[in-house]
Amino acid sequence: MINSLLKASTLFLLLVAIQTSPAICQEAQLSKSNDGERLVVLPFEIRGLTTDEGLQLRQRFCETLAASKRFDVIPDNVLRNNLELGGLSKIDSCNTLPCLAQLGKVLNVEKIVHVSVDRWKERFVMHIRLVRSSDAALLYDERVDFSGDFNNFRSIVAPEQARKLSVAYLDRRPNWYLIAAAVLAGVGLIYWIYRHLHRQVRPKADPQILRRRHSRVRS
Repeated sequence: MINSLLKASTLFLLLVAIQTSPAICQEAQLSKSNDGERLVVLPFEIRGLTTDEGLQLRQRFCETLAASKRFDVIPDNVLRNNLELGGLSKIDSCNTLPCLAQLGKVLNVEKIVHVSVDRWKERFVMHIRLVRSSDAALLYDERVDFSGDFNNFRSIVAPEQARKLSVAYLDRRPNWYLIAAAVLAGVGLIYWIYRHLHRQVRPKADPQILRRRHSRVRS
């Protein structure tokens, strides 16, 4: 019974450590926000909006994202120069994860943000994706549906979504140091349970048997 309990406890603690490690790491990840990861926000992919409206939305989004200090957002002039140097004059069709990751490598950034905005009269749909350049991993995927006028969408929704991105947990790779610490703590707990149960299930000596043994020793 004790062995079964120990095995079950060990399995449970390992599962808890693996499942909760991203949540445990989130605070550590956010504490590194001052490192300023290089990030680029591509020109918005827009449908149903004018070019000027798309520029206004992107400007509010980028200003809010840069103000968070979590990312080093590449300025527009640097983005244009890098695109020209890479011979990438048109990137409108680059919206798949592999293409975005490759574009991020060309631009020498760790993460790349692609935003699309669709408008049908007074309805707006914004789709925000953040891709890691090294392996084309989709680290952030958010879609928001808004009904109202353009001014409110620009002044409220765009900066709100930028703030949401700036505090999002993005690193999906597990922190093995924290997992190991959780497992070690679990082993200590299992040992305590084992000692506690071992004392409880230890058979009590019969007084009569003890007296008989004592008598034999004296004789």
